[in-house]
Amino acid sequence: MNKQIPPETLSWFIQAGKLLFSRGLVSSHSGNLSQRQQDKLYITRTGSSLPLLAETDLILTGIDYDDQFTPLASSELPVHQAIYRRTSAKAIVHAHPPYAAALSLLEAEIIPDCGEGLYCMGAIPVIGFGERVHPGGMAEEAARTLENRKVIVVAGHGSFATGETIEEALKYTFALEEMCQVTYLARQLKRAC
Repeated sequence: MNKQIPPETLSWFIQAGKLLFSRGLVSSHSGNLSQRQQDKLYITRTGSSLPLLAETDLILTGIDYDDQFTPLASSELPVHQAIYRRTSAKAIVHAHPPYAAALSLLEAEIIPDCGEGLYCMGAIPVIGFGERVHPGGMAEEAARTLENRKVIVVAGHGSFATGETIEEALKYTFALEEMCQVTYLARQLKRAC
């Protein structure tokens, strides 16, 4: 199997999986995480449970090539590979934040109703708006859009956030969902008034 995973890398994957699940941003077996390792990447195994990650759930495979471990990796591997090829990202968090996913079904770009969200995040691009999106699809468009952004939403599917570390990518994932929650609630309150 893969060579031994550095303890700090494993620790961040485990913490991130638990945090994403505890905040309702992934279900028991959805979402995935990756971290660049020179010309390779560590990525969560297909079917792994993010809140219960163990060392055997991390797969080391190529960024620019496939190898014998590629079939074990998340179905979103092509998206992670494309993002690493096109950007300077060192880590990626793919989550399924419900408010962001809901707004992405209605809008081609999520524009926050709150000043802080607009200031911190700006308008969030929604790729695949109006299309049927499959896991692992939209790889090149996701990578191209993330060249100038830290987070995007795939319509009706979920978010991809990048960072220098998994912690930074988590920060953008959490901020996105908080911004979308406030935006949704503000719009509901406007309708009620």
